[in-house]
Amino acid sequence: MGLLAALVAPATASADPGDPNPNMIDWTVVDSFRGTAGNDIPLREGQSDCKTPQCNPPVDGFGRRHILEHGVVPDHDDIQETVGTEGFCVPAPDNRVICTNTDASLVVVYVTHNDPRSGDGRPFGIITAYYFLPCFQAAACPGPEQPHKVDTALTYTGADSAVNGSPARLSAKLTNDFGTPVDGRAVRFALGTGATQQTCTGTTTSSGTATCTIDSVDQPQGASNAVPVAVTFGGDDDYNPSGTSAELGLTSPTELDYTGVTHLADGTPARLAAELTDFRGDAVAGRTVRFALGTGDDEQTCTGTTSDTGTAACTVESVDQPLTDAATVPLHASFAGDAGYLASDTSARLKLQYATGRSYGMSAHVDLLGVPLLEIDPQPDTGTVRTADATATDTPCSAAYTSPLLSAQKLCPEVTTTLAPGKVTAVSTVAQARIGLPGVPLIEVSGLTATASSRCGKATGSTALTLKIAGVPVNVSGDPNTEIPLVGGGRLIVNEQVPSTAADSGVKVNGVHLVLPAGGGEVVLASADSAMHNCGD
Repeated sequence: MGLLAALVAPATASADPGDPNPNMIDWTVVDSFRGTAGNDIPLREGQSDCKTPQCNPPVDGFGRRHILEHGVVPDHDDIQETVGTEGFCVPAPDNRVICTNTDASLVVVYVTHNDPRSGDGRPFGIITAYYFLPCFQAAACPGPEQPHKVDTALTYTGADSAVNGSPARLSAKLTNDFGTPVDGRAVRFALGTGATQQTCTGTTTSSGTATCTIDSVDQPQGASNAVPVAVTFGGDDDYNPSGTSAELGLTSPTELDYTGVTHLADGTPARLAAELTDFRGDAVAGRTVRFALGTGDDEQTCTGTTSDTGTAACTVESVDQPLTDAATVPLHASFAGDAGYLASDTSARLKLQYATGRSYGMSAHVDLLGVPLLEIDPQPDTGTVRTADATATDTPCSAAYTSPLLSAQKLCPEVTTTLAPGKVTAVSTVAQARIGLPGVPLIEVSGLTATASSRCGKATGSTALTLKIAGVPVNVSGDPNTEIPLVGGGRLIVNEQVPSTAADSGVKVNGVHLVLPAGGGEVVLASADSAMHNCGD
């Protein structure tokens, strides 16, 4: 028999799951010896061998159990003489000592270091001891057993997954053929294969663990969503090389960017889109992206699958979102992630098209030398309409307004909005009106209608009426902003049109606008205002 290797389990109660030998160790000391320097050399109960098919490759045990499996436990005095005699023992790798007693035909192999698994603080002790057959001719006698390299084993102990673009901590434990740690040795880690392989090296500590970090994982995702890691110890003068491998789950971060429409209009379709890319900025195809337009009870959703360019798109067939103060609608797009790609999402605020409008019958503010003569707030008045829906006002008409200076009959205001396409129309009608102010010729109006209509890209206005000044009929062309000078310095503007500056398109129409001289005030008959907002490009 020669020197027998031993891979051992860590305790008497249970075996180490990472140890290829399932036979449990009994650390009980059954005998004790002293070396030449008085050092402690225990003989432990030890561990049995493990042969195939239980262990592949097969391993040997140590101590009394191992010795008995291969022969008899030598006499105590023979062992003591062998380990305690100067010149019988030679050091070998890994704190082993090989002692050969040719007189007693005995070989004893023991280990001087302490194995913390024993729990008693004493050295590991005797691995094996055996008698060899005596030889009777010197030429046929074997020499002392010579030291040889110690076998090693690597066990991967690092992370079981890696994320592209993030650090990966790799580690492995290097042990000798007893299963005890080997320190101070370089261990190489290789993540991936071929041109994309990433490597790092760590040095084993006293626990036998070598650790290193790949600063930023950069591996092809592939269909398997996994990446191999190979671990190798190259060996040296004392230890034989060893290696192991593992497979890490691989995931890649993703980024989702919204690329769809930025403007919406209720009652019309909206194409929502987003681009999904990985940590390199490359397109991620074949993944489902969910789009949510609005929130709560108003949420409208659809899903799309990313194309080869990473773009997912879907259409909300008919937008139905409430108009907020900001006139925006929240959009949330999300990719839930899968075995290969991490989840990501993005948000945007889309502008919602809306209409504003107002219509009223008349208003007046007249002073004479600083003395108020006439003060009429807009009436009847729809008030300002602001909506993204199809609506129509229901403001009642006024039958008549009568005063010595101003009288009017049947004044009716209305604002209506429609969808697809969005449009707002404000109309104000005055059946008859008579203005008789000091210093101004009598103005008589009948059949007055002022209209302001707006849609995205276009706003139009018009006025229709019959007009008399000082009892004389006046032919009005219908052109915008027709101004008629009056005796005494006043001005009468018919079909006054003022474009909106606070909207994408819009116009305000005053059917008749009387401006008094010297800042004396004004009178407006039939005012209509319409505008469209957030029309988009």
